[in-house]
Amino acid sequence: MLTELMRRLGRYLEVPDEWLPSLNRANGSTRQQRTERSVACMQLLRASLKYLDLLTMRVGVPSTGGCMQNLTLPFLAEQAGLDPRRAERAMRDLQKAGLTSVLPRCERIKDGMYRGLAAIKYVPPALFGAFGLGKWLRHERSKAALRQQMRAAADVKQRRRQTREHARGQLWLAGMKNGVAERTDHSRPGPTGASRDIGVDAEAEFERQIQIRAGQIKQADPSFDHETCFRLARQQLAPPRR
Repeated sequence: MLTELMRRLGRYLEVPDEWLPSLNRANGSTRQQRTERSVACMQLLRASLKYLDLLTMRVGVPSTGGCMQNLTLPFLAEQAGLDPRRAERAMRDLQKAGLTSVLPRCERIKDGMYRGLAAIKYVPPALFGAFGLGKWLRHERSKAALRQQMRAAADVKQRRRQTREHARGQLWLAGMKNGVAERTDHSRPGPTGASRDIGVDAEAEFERQIQIRAGQIKQADPSFDHETCFRLARQQLAPPRR
């Protein structure tokens, strides 16, 4: 859809008043906008559309954490093949015509001074409607919103799974440590200097060893689920067949 809008923008150069009358009158004159000025505006619009996020209608590059990296006018000018001065004039015309909105940004630095940051830029849905793409835009934005919801749900599910696996790993690790402590206590000599007979059933002891080994496997690879850890532990501790 964005590619199609970029193509249709060329219609403005043929009949400016028919397609974008507000831009044609942005210079405050009753005369038609000069050709080189019209071309600069279309080139800058096309460059902006290359980096347009349909969900927010914001011009930028997605970054980590769901944020958006804003683009500077010099960068867009380079993408559009315009010199900085001509790009500035084109941006002013687009703003006057309501085809681009710009929110300046800055950050405070030492001694109360401020430094300018890349402004937030938006492209209005009206631009798509002007070229007969309004319905298509609404459809694509709905799809983009659905994709974002699915990604968010998948992230939540993944975080919950990691939390559960971490908790299980900690419990198994605690059980492993407790098992070691119990064996140490039972192996201490009694008052007569001889080891006490703890009478532990062989099968129960084997199951305890499996739990300890499963905890070690989980600690080594948290991606393994409960059943996999115990299955591997039983395979590793099973007595060799004769």
